[in-house]
Amino acid sequence: MRVGIISDIHSNVEALRAVLQEFEDRHVEKIICLGDIIGLGSRPDECVALLQKNSDKILCAVRGNHENYLLKELPVHNHGDKTKPKLPKEILDLFRWNHRQIVESSLNYLEKMPEYAIVEVVGTRIFVSHYPKENDVYRQFYYKPNLKESEEIFAGYDADIYLYGHTHIRNLEQSESGKLYINPGSVGCLIGTDSASAGILDIEKDKITY
Repeated sequence: MRVGIISDIHSNVEALRAVLQEFEDRHVEKIICLGDIIGLGSRPDECVALLQKNSDKILCAVRGNHENYLLKELPVHNHGDKTKPKLPKEILDLFRWNHRQIVESSLNYLEKMPEYAIVEVVGTRIFVSHYPKENDVYRQFYYKPNLKESEEIFAGYDADIYLYGHTHIRNLEQSESGKLYINPGSVGCLIGTDSASAGILDIEKDKITY
């Protein structure tokens, strides 16, 4: 099965459309979304609606921190980390404006998303998260974790493939036993480039290719 992986769309509907078209051109069968569909950009509701339109292809979608800002509460500090400075009013106002664009049907769709999930594809267990948590708090943050750091942040979760986003930076690590730790990068808010980033997993019975 060919599975497309997207994360951190951040209300950038043009980038999302481009990636979905690329998936179609490359014969992607199912899609996994790692959260932060909304937030920051100017067209959050259109992004949610576009995912709903493609619901027959969505294998799994989980919430990111920006969905939780909408569904739970706005953070006082960045990502809720009290060791970081308080967020300025301008940023919180941007979040509030973003939330006001979400219509009820989109809100209901986002509410049904879990914080994380484990899905099985052709006998392969895939752990799906925006970024792994412990006691409802994100674990140690690494922009581009090496193998040891990847194993650390996913400790306690049993899977063959671990998917995460949140950092907006593409990353791939593989253990000696073959476990994969994958961050596809950001669809709509990449750091240091004007390109949309996503990933494709080809999962067969005896072979996995990313």
